[in-house]
Amino acid sequence: MRIIILSWHFLGVYSALWGLASGAFPSSVQIGGLFIRNTDQEYTAFRLAIFLHNTSPNATEAPFNLVPHVDNIETANSFAVTNAFCSQYSRGVFAIFGLYDKRSVNTLTSFCGALHISLVTPSFPSEGEGQFTLQLRPSIRGALLSLLDHYDWSRFVFLYDTDRGYAILQAIMERAGQNGWQVSAICVESFNEAAYRRLLEDLDRRQERKYVIDLEPERLQSILEQAVSVGKHVKGYHYIIANLGFKDISLERFMHGGANVTGFQLVDFSRPIVIKLMQRWNKLDQREYPGSESPPKYTSSLTYDGVLVMAEAFRSLRRQKIDISRRGNAGDCLANPAAPWNQGIDMERALKQVRIQGLTGNIQFDHYGRRINYTMDVFELKSNGPRKIGYWNDIDKLVLVQNENSLTNDSTAMENRTVVVTTIMPLMKRTPVLRH
Repeated sequence: MRIIILSWHFLGVYSALWGLASGAFPSSVQIGGLFIRNTDQEYTAFRLAIFLHNTSPNATEAPFNLVPHVDNIETANSFAVTNAFCSQYSRGVFAIFGLYDKRSVNTLTSFCGALHISLVTPSFPSEGEGQFTLQLRPSIRGALLSLLDHYDWSRFVFLYDTDRGYAILQAIMERAGQNGWQVSAICVESFNEAAYRRLLEDLDRRQERKYVIDLEPERLQSILEQAVSVGKHVKGYHYIIANLGFKDISLERFMHGGANVTGFQLVDFSRPIVIKLMQRWNKLDQREYPGSESPPKYTSSLTYDGVLVMAEAFRSLRRQKIDISRRGNAGDCLANPAAPWNQGIDMERALKQVRIQGLTGNIQFDHYGRRINYTMDVFELKSNGPRKIGYWNDIDKLVLVQNENSLTNDSTAMENRTVVVTTIMPLMKRTPVLRH
């Protein structure tokens, strides 16, 4: 299904033509939007961010309007993905905000690389080094490994799916080889609820009590519900949730069971910029803005930040008086040979040079378009709900602040203090012990 906002579309075409005629930076900037199934709330965040930009009373903050061209794509159909990208490219978009899954990631990143159109995405970090892809979602690899080192786990179960690739699995296996961990790595993406219960009961008979769970949100919620149904949410069990939205997960039934549940939280709802956005979010009409009845998930916050990043990059290009017009045969995405957009390099450079504060904290990218200099909080589930017990960043690594028993089920009370955990990699490598 294609969504086109007609009034913005007309305004955008008129402004683009006027910009080309006058040689000035256009007063309306065309951007693309590609959304996949089950991303209604992310689309709401996208629309809200554009609305707030375009209606900003500060002329220096919004010297141009953002004009979106949005398509919903069925990722299982590669022709539909291609058609959606080509449709947006032919409309003259300067950059595309888009979500992908494992079925569409290669198609989208390949087109962007060939045609020099930057893709700004909140989806999982793609493997490899895509020049024209900006990854809004930080890697959880370093934080997860630091937490495992802190807990000194030598034997645990790693439950995963392949929807986001194999990056975390590979990192776990590499560290297992270095530290001699016994890891039962099990892919559960084809499991149903009954299969989850059988798996958990089988692992329980093998005295497995420690789990790292790296799953997509819906699958994660399902397996946690099955853990409750078979009584694996009580004291003695410890779960580490390997995603960036600990507060997005429904853990009410775990709260009084006694199991230790630890995870990571990218969005700090106590920050002023988040509080201000939530005031607007809570006033949205739920019928017009699907998903606004609940707080924005971390992927929705990343979506909002994606619009901020694009707007800041356009402001930078405007200040530098860089021409970003689309001319020649740059509207044909299937040209042979490929005809990349001449100003695509300037657009990519401007995006990667962005450094702003967003809902997900400091937003900054390296040469490959990956997030750097970010911070994520470490949370643990208590009887009265999630509680922050520390944070992780590239510089300090894992920093834990605790007021009471919070790190393990059998830990003793401690004075209020900060613990800085550093990791020294061993020189000798050992073969990992894998248990299937």
